[in-house]
Amino acid sequence: MSTLLAGMAAAPGIAVGPLWRYRSRGAAGMPVVAIDSRAQAEAAIRRAAELAERQLAELAARLRSSGHPGDAEILEAQALMAVDPAIVDDAIRHSRDGMGPVDAVLAAAEASARVLAGLDDALLAARAADVRDVATRIVRAMSGAPTDLPTEPSIVVADDLPPSLLVDVPPGLLLGVALAGGSPTAHVAILARSLGLPAVVAVAGLPDAARHSVRIGVDGETGEVILDPDAADLQTMADRQAARGARDRAAAALRGRRATTADGRHVPLMANIRSPQDATRALEAGAEGVGLFRTEYLFLRRQAPPTEAEQTAEYRRAMEAFGPDRPVVVRLADIGGDKPIPYLGLPEEPNPFLGVRAIRLARNSRELLLTQLRAVWRAAGEAGTTPRAMAAMVSTVADARLLLELRDEARADVVASGAACPERMITGLMIEVPSAAMMAPELARMVDFFSIGTNDLTQYVLAADRGNAALAGLQDALHPAVLRTIATIVAGAATAGIPVAACGELAGDPAGALVLVGLGVDELSVEPAALDGVRAALASVALPELKALARRALAATDAETVRSYVREIARPE
Repeated sequence: MSTLLAGMAAAPGIAVGPLWRYRSRGAAGMPVVAIDSRAQAEAAIRRAAELAERQLAELAARLRSSGHPGDAEILEAQALMAVDPAIVDDAIRHSRDGMGPVDAVLAAAEASARVLAGLDDALLAARAADVRDVATRIVRAMSGAPTDLPTEPSIVVADDLPPSLLVDVPPGLLLGVALAGGSPTAHVAILARSLGLPAVVAVAGLPDAARHSVRIGVDGETGEVILDPDAADLQTMADRQAARGARDRAAAALRGRRATTADGRHVPLMANIRSPQDATRALEAGAEGVGLFRTEYLFLRRQAPPTEAEQTAEYRRAMEAFGPDRPVVVRLADIGGDKPIPYLGLPEEPNPFLGVRAIRLARNSRELLLTQLRAVWRAAGEAGTTPRAMAAMVSTVADARLLLELRDEARADVVASGAACPERMITGLMIEVPSAAMMAPELARMVDFFSIGTNDLTQYVLAADRGNAALAGLQDALHPAVLRTIATIVAGAATAGIPVAACGELAGDPAGALVLVGLGVDELSVEPAALDGVRAALASVALPELKALARRALAATDAETVRSYVREIARPE
């Protein structure tokens, strides 16, 4: 008899196949490494950390060479973690206190994981999973133990999954992912989406329920998991797959057109990119520009910050790829927080998501953002386009004022050097902190546009760490509390007549896109793979219907009610 379980959709697609269980060994299941002295233990830890770094760098290079440069950043960051003193030196201290090298590495990683997660009990937080992944790899490198991998095409079932495992598994042997923990914004989910693997996360009770199962089906759009599917289940999933294939083909056929609602209202559809290499995919998918150029990849896995010349070259490549008529919005480095950078010398923080990150870095690391802004000015001058930039984690009017001061100082430096420099920079703020939403009218008078980061806005409005699977029910950006905050932002922007974009996961969800446009959001910026679905969803509904949908959504009391309202008006393609 089949068993239906409900989780959270994390990566689209449907897969059915043999069940393969991934078991995290934990400290008790790890191999024992024999050592004769403390000096030998220290040497073993350092060698293993360096080997783990090389392995992760090789996996990252594999992703880059296969056309996934943005996803390679995840493993590049892990490679940096492998030799991070916060883990290695702490492990050595534990070993000097008499702890075995395996236990020392695991204990040091656990301490670091808690810091990155921001909450002492957030065991399944996404960044904590990354650190534990790194620790397991160091231990395997120390002992020579092989990585457990499937031997036939299978769907992996686990409590949680190390992100690097998805890249470790040979192509064709992984059909899908079903996890008891995790979240749609965890790194394992991001990699699954990029690699085309259907994934469902936060499936309560999954490992126990699947203890005696041999086959499994996953639906990465509904969040359903079916254990031992019967003939009727298989037919249902096949029918869904066929319908979605037809829908996807119809959506792809719209790529040559501007994105509009059914009654002709143009809604610019932009792409989120992580590096200039993403430009090709974005343009092929019909992006009208870049609404979010994440620049963090330039700052990771380095011993010193990137030079102005390095940054200028990268930004120029992106600007030239899109040309003068397609805007490229550069987000100044959102580092700190869950992206710790050793050369910044920042102290450990008990809750880094609420700590010194993004624009806040300029208080003590002013030159870091000044250099980046000079590079944006120079790149635009060389590319013959108008520069656009925005800062994340803006909380106050003082933050916005600081951004404008840095922008103008950077331009003065470029002009003084004699380099070509545009007259102005179109400057925006990411609105993702509740205080900024409340101050939207004042902030709107200072800048040219807002861009709503719905991922962080959701976790801050609902006080729910988006990496904590225990709080998965509070991580839905369609919750009316989040939507009411977005309505406040839109109203504040309207007082100064500036446009509002949205660039988080909600914008790439067709249901979320419909609600956002109904709320008055002017522009959507999404992952290239989501452009087709959002464009097709907008084309199926007229603007008056979207406004009516938004009014109902604002009056709702939970996210599922909002989704039911969307289903009432959405037209199947």
